[in-house]
Amino acid sequence: MIKDLYMKISDFKISNHFFVFLKFGLVGGTTAAIYFLVMWVAQSVLMLYYVISVSVAYLFSSVFHFLANRHYTFGAVKDRHERQLIRYLTVWLFNYAITLAIVGICVELFHLSSYLGVCVAVVFTTLISYALSRYWVFKIKENT
Repeated sequence: MIKDLYMKISDFKISNHFFVFLKFGLVGGTTAAIYFLVMWVAQSVLMLYYVISVSVAYLFSSVFHFLANRHYTFGAVKDRHERQLIRYLTVWLFNYAITLAIVGICVELFHLSSYLGVCVAVVFTTLISYALSRYWVFKIKENT
């Protein structure tokens, strides 16, 4: 009986974790679409330098990312948004630095497209961002 109860709780935690990660991925995919659209407009239409294009796209998409994760992914609207925003900006700056470094290496060292550099950066920043968002920025409580 205790073992069955433990298994149900474990299954719930895993399925709840998976469901939240799935929503995080959906928000991330939408954020990426916004990111690449803004980056394309900035770089290809406005002819801005790739570092400026990456920065403008990062800023625009991050506003959507914060709001969507706060309301949809983690449902953390009852917590103070000022506290969340400060923490989110900390994670944002960390991921921004990683993104600029990886894109810079891809473009300057390997002569690859800045778009490809962003894709590489996303691989590195997604898991970091999810863990910090779930357990620090929006800190949702587990139902056990």
